[in-house]
Amino acid sequence: MKIGILGPEGTFSDKAYMEYCKKTGQELVGEYYPTIDDVFQAVCSDNDMTATEACDLCIVPVENTLDGYVQRTLDLLLEKNVCIIDENMVSVQFSLVGNVKNLDEIKTLYVQFKANGQCRRFINSLSNAKIVTTDSNMESYYKLGDEEGAAAIVPHHIAVNETDRFVIENVTDSDHNHTRFLIVKKGQAKDNKAVNMPTNSQDKIKVRVPIYVMPVEDRPGILFELLQSFYDNKINMISIMSRPTKQELGTYNFYIEIDGKLERLDVILDTLEQIKKSNNVKILGIYKE
Repeated sequence: MKIGILGPEGTFSDKAYMEYCKKTGQELVGEYYPTIDDVFQAVCSDNDMTATEACDLCIVPVENTLDGYVQRTLDLLLEKNVCIIDENMVSVQFSLVGNVKNLDEIKTLYVQFKANGQCRRFINSLSNAKIVTTDSNMESYYKLGDEEGAAAIVPHHIAVNETDRFVIENVTDSDHNHTRFLIVKKGQAKDNKAVNMPTNSQDKIKVRVPIYVMPVEDRPGILFELLQSFYDNKINMISIMSRPTKQELGTYNFYIEIDGKLERLDVILDTLEQIKKSNNVKILGIYKE
């Protein structure tokens, strides 16, 4: 099986892919793509890619401890014909690598757009450095090259191999920073049973059910009605994000994540059926936490 990865090699997405293979014991062949859009396209395309170019699965970042949700991932989960089958949590720490002898010599700093939000305190301390935003952490590393007075914020597992350059091992705002990655495949989520769930000891198994709720019409009390439905049925909603419908200013869909014991999955699904009476609902996945 092939899995699409946000590349190039060496990124945290690449690290998530390798850790997922180790965790599950699967032998997945990784294919690297430059953007999140390209990763989704590789897994859900019908005609634009050949059989050798397409992927069976993809792995994409969705949430970071310090920088919150990845908005583009949330949008594509709704727009594309895909579902979530699993997730993987990866420790994320950044280091500084530079062609300098000390911090005061840094004139240019290359940093990936999401890494910027996770290393903000350190970056703000570099008052004389020009910040150049990149699309990936490895792009930051490659752009550094031999440029005099330049530095880059890169994954810690890349910086540990540096022996000649100036290095600060940890420039992350928190020592407990993690990114959650989703494993996604083409097609609809099964709404009648959890994916790859054992049938025994259901009281000990927790499931996560991410959904999109798309109101049919804009009306007062939409959000209250949703929250009331979950409250009445004692369903734990662990997150909610409003995302623009991109059709009319001021109209929103709601990305919601639910968790609960597997034995209560029927209650969760029955509640979603009730919500469907006045909203469109897309179940993005049902999987073990």
